[in-house]
Amino acid sequence: MRLYQTATEFNCGVDLHARQMYVCVVDKEGKVLVHRNIKDNDFEFFLKLVGPYRHSLTVCSECCFCWYWLADACEEAGIPFVLAHALYLRSIQADKKKNDRVDSEKIAHLLRTNMIPYAYVYPREMRPLRSLLRRRLAYVWHRSELLGWQTCGLIAQGLPEVEVQSRPRDRWEQQLMERHTNEHLKLLVETDLSLVREYDRQIDRLERTIMAAARKDRWKDLHVLLSVPGIGKVLAMTLLYEIGDINRFNRHQEFCSYSRLVKGSVESAGVIKGMRGGKMGNGYLKWAMKEAVLVAKRSHPDVRALAQRLEKRHGRQTANAVLAHRLARAIFYMLKHGMTFSMAMFSKRMERAA
Repeated sequence: MRLYQTATEFNCGVDLHARQMYVCVVDKEGKVLVHRNIKDNDFEFFLKLVGPYRHSLTVCSECCFCWYWLADACEEAGIPFVLAHALYLRSIQADKKKNDRVDSEKIAHLLRTNMIPYAYVYPREMRPLRSLLRRRLAYVWHRSELLGWQTCGLIAQGLPEVEVQSRPRDRWEQQLMERHTNEHLKLLVETDLSLVREYDRQIDRLERTIMAAARKDRWKDLHVLLSVPGIGKVLAMTLLYEIGDINRFNRHQEFCSYSRLVKGSVESAGVIKGMRGGKMGNGYLKWAMKEAVLVAKRSHPDVRALAQRLEKRHGRQTANAVLAHRLARAIFYMLKHGMTFSMAMFSKRMERAA
């Protein structure tokens, strides 16, 4: 857990919501100077409130779904902005009485005492592409659900299954429609298939747009990621835009932890009581690393041989976790130094683990 070190005379805690924000400004001694609710998130009114302290002010808000606009507005106004890590920020939950006024003041006091566990403020210019990638992934999952429903529908009616084919799906769709005789079920299948075809078109469109932008702006990092076994263009783009700037991680341990590949533990008096922190980090990075490992095991013989040795000793689940952790470590150093993937180095490290 990293704590933010404030360097300003005044500190502002913001309890942010979709349509209002409660603001608290304190000085170095903890004296409350401003404590007020702002309706409709009026940033111009906020600037008037903090005007006397704006010359040496830091603004902090807890990480929530609507923090983007506040971070961007503070950047344009020249005010330092700190994003508090929501899962680490437990102090505001401990009081007997909890409301927006109490929360904003606690955030302000934590900020002035250098006790804010901060999160990464993702660059403004890269957020739209990351949002496109995340929405594309959601569309893929929705499409998979629709395709799965077709097989479930056949099983429910006691009809022989039809193997799902990759594109073009024309023959598969024809066979699927021929299986059903009821007109209402035919309409249901036809509706699902029309949605699947539309998902296909939109997913292709998003992939082309994101790939063109990645080749233009991040072509070197994209080339590095595409050299890794098991990583194609979609996983490479996902890793590229979920990581952002690799230099924000000082060590590979920090990167692996952020990728949810390292679990924390609860220890007291030398005894480990249990595990914790499994959901702290980026779930999309964890998904991408594990997908890359599964693809690499199928397509790369050297990786498959390493996986088999690990599975024999630790079991399949643990072996996949070890491979994903090692892959994340390799990606960290590759992006740091601009190097392509080396199977010899990867195998050497993994043989030690096995």
